[in-house]
Amino acid sequence: MALFTNKEQPPARPQSVGGPSAPTITFFGPNVTVDGKVTGNEAVLIEGTVRGEINLAADLRIGTQARIEAKVHAKNVTVEGKITGDITADDRVELVASATVDGNIRAPKIIVAEGARFRGNVDMGSARPRDSAETAKAK
Repeated sequence: MALFTNKEQPPARPQSVGGPSAPTITFFGPNVTVDGKVTGNEAVLIEGTVRGEINLAADLRIGTQARIEAKVHAKNVTVEGKITGDITADDRVELVASATVDGNIRAPKIIVAEGARFRGNVDMGSARPRDSAETAKAK
């Protein structure tokens, strides 16, 4: 590329970190406050404050500085900060050592690290009523 030229060149397009196949992540910084509903189908990392509802078709990561007062649903939820409200996940909920959760958790897989604080109920799924009836007949 020539430094001095009178030919105009198109501006360089910013490259996404990790290349074109890297997933898109939406970031809510520590100085951001959202009052309302957050929805979408891409991964979200929250370090700020959210009050209301979070409903995602992708992964959600609640950072160490995050303060969430919301009903939360996502494919996978990883909690490092503080959540007050119920959490549901399609695949997995993980509470790391710095997590504080005051609410119910519902997911097929739940991981609670040593040191995490949790107050609420856990539902990892129950047998479907039809399966229970078939099991009772077999006895």
